[in-house]
Amino acid sequence: MPYLTKYHVREQPAYALLGPMRAALRELEQRAEHYAERINLEPADAEAVRAAGQSIARARADVERIWRESAPPAQG
Repeated sequence: MPYLTKYHVREQPAYALLGPMRAALRELEQRAEHYAERINLEPADAEAVRAAGQSIARARADVERIWRESAPPAQG
């Protein structure tokens, strides 16, 4: 495995890193929905795309929950 340096010198909070992950999952979820609705597919292929979209939706929901739980406490 090649040597890989860290991206940041300081530690990063999970909240900051999970935001882009949830956005990417939402994009994939929307893409799967679009494909299932708008692309001509054989029935089995359409079902596979819908099933993949549902899997992505579950993953996104899990990441969303983890993201919310990792939010920094409100300052006030």
